[in-house]
Amino acid sequence: MKKTLLTSLATLCVVALFAQQPVKWTSEFARTQSAQRAINHVAVQHNEMAPSKNASIVMGGDIIGHTYYDQQTNYSMPQKVYAHNDGTVSAVWTTCGTSTSSRGTGYNYFNGTSWTQGVGYSAPTSRIESVRTGWGVISGVGTNGEIVVSHNGTDALVIGLRAQKGTGDWTFTTLAGPQASNGSSTSTCLLWPSIATSGNTIHLIACTESDEGYLYQGINTCLVYIRGTYDQASNTVSWESPRVVADASPAIFSSFSGDQYSIAANGNNVAVFVADRHHDAFIWKSTDNGTTFNTITVVNTAVPDGYDDNFIIDTTGSHGIYTSDGSCSIAIGNDGVCHVAFGIMKWANPEAGDGYITWWPYTDGLLYWNENMDPILGGTDDQLNPDTLMANGYQVFQRLDLDGDGSVWIYNGDYMTENYSVTMTSTPQLTVDNGNVYMVFTTFLDVPFADHVNSMYYRGVFGTKSTDNGATWNNGFSWLSYNNRCYYIDDWSSYDTSDLEASMELIYNEGESMYPTIAKNIVNGKLNMWWQQDYFADNNGGNLASDPADIFFFQLDADQLGAYNNTEEIPQGLWIDNTGVADNTLEGMKLYPNPASENVNISFTSSEMANATLTVCNLMGQVVYSENIAVSEGSNLVRVNTKAFSAGVYTVNIRTNKGTSTQKLIVR
Repeated sequence: MKKTLLTSLATLCVVALFAQQPVKWTSEFARTQSAQRAINHVAVQHNEMAPSKNASIVMGGDIIGHTYYDQQTNYSMPQKVYAHNDGTVSAVWTTCGTSTSSRGTGYNYFNGTSWTQGVGYSAPTSRIESVRTGWGVISGVGTNGEIVVSHNGTDALVIGLRAQKGTGDWTFTTLAGPQASNGSSTSTCLLWPSIATSGNTIHLIACTESDEGYLYQGINTCLVYIRGTYDQASNTVSWESPRVVADASPAIFSSFSGDQYSIAANGNNVAVFVADRHHDAFIWKSTDNGTTFNTITVVNTAVPDGYDDNFIIDTTGSHGIYTSDGSCSIAIGNDGVCHVAFGIMKWANPEAGDGYITWWPYTDGLLYWNENMDPILGGTDDQLNPDTLMANGYQVFQRLDLDGDGSVWIYNGDYMTENYSVTMTSTPQLTVDNGNVYMVFTTFLDVPFADHVNSMYYRGVFGTKSTDNGATWNNGFSWLSYNNRCYYIDDWSSYDTSDLEASMELIYNEGESMYPTIAKNIVNGKLNMWWQQDYFADNNGGNLASDPADIFFFQLDADQLGAYNNTEEIPQGLWIDNTGVADNTLEGMKLYPNPASENVNISFTSSEMANATLTVCNLMGQVVYSENIAVSEGSNLVRVNTKAFSAGVYTVNIRTNKGTSTQKLIVR
């Protein structure tokens, strides 16, 4: 791999020209995604409305599973949580113990009262299959049944069925794909499935053999559609032969990529959204329950039809093409309208046939589109530039200003994650109900929310909604994955990060959330979702991690998406009411020494003279210390004796009638 000569900045930038060290990453199977390399990029950050807060809403969340295999997808998250009509919920994930041979589909079921396989420390790690599998997806079938589909990575999909959700034994069969051939050998492998169901009809998409040279219908890693009919009496599925959908041909597609697609079904409407970064973005849509499909072009990119690695896209003058980053989602409303979203990436291929692309990892934009909007058909290099899209009236989501200082801060390029393969704001999930469009996504957290030990950004899960079928999005944002027990460190300058053991003690109090998945159907007014959370930024590149990741389930009143937020502690404490960021009279709170043992000094500034209340609470929310203080206009300093505090993490808050500021304190 060639490395471009780059420089790096040691300071934070808001709007600056800066460079990154080359980034190399691969997806789970090296055969499916070549490595990447980075190039200089002008990072222009956009100010965004911060999430609003409504502390009166009490939501439910549980750890429902664990896995040492912390990669849940190559790009797009398929359906891994399903809400049944009676309000019960089934959830799956790729699980693994401490041996790679134990990988398979983790499963848990909510019976309306509790998760039957356990939660928290007792949540399951084991798989439901007897053989090694991956990439499990789930849906409901029949009256009360459920289906799980995963791949065994060798010759077939593994199909798990049971007629009664949540109980009883699974019946497993295999579903082989069409024969892909390299001229001397054949393979019936099917990989990276995605599922949607409508009544007793099952809609599957998956890729054929991905090893180089194995072609089906002239296409390597060919995306095929398979329709099945479920028989409840026998608890079996009759599968039709796999078929290439609509106009897929080698003249247009030299290959597809695993997980750069999404499927949805609603009644007789079935749609596959393909947002492969090397092709146009388009929808294959059927209005007759999957019998026939038509093509709807969403974006006509500048990437030529039939693109492969031998086609040069040069980087002269920082030239590149904006396309999807491969992570996408689709949902279908009751009116039959398709809604899609995908992350935006800028990339190029300056050297033919070397197996690498050049990409700009700080491109920041997540595009939303529906069938009522004009398609993007110009075919130009920069038509998907987020700034260009917004100037033309398209809805683009970007990083959020989390600390309320009016800017979205970035570190230098050393803080890039490597293995997620997507850009800054990405991994969308969509669901639609009665004209409301619900969007969940991840984005790089604003400074100081970063993994300073491993020098990488954390990602967090956010949500928002449109109440007019996607025409406008002005409802605000919810920081869904915020953990008010986390100790996000505002200033690391007082810590010795070269002392890895001491630093890790601190990093364990922070964390990252990634791979959100959301149930396509809304039952009893609830959104059901899960995401993966652990202590470290990035995944382990398809290898086992040293510590297990948690599968965190979250249920939210649908009408609260965009209004709800659970951020009680935040630098500068700007979430003080349900109107969002307020004109706060207090700012700049700093605690020192921190950690403290005998005393802690609390410095802050105020824009007014006022009476204030200083409180110190433990992580259970119990007040351990409180006093009334007089605040002066300008700089203030208060000292608190901490000798009587037990060792642990506390929140220190100062509040006046017009301001509040909160920081975390460690007592040793």
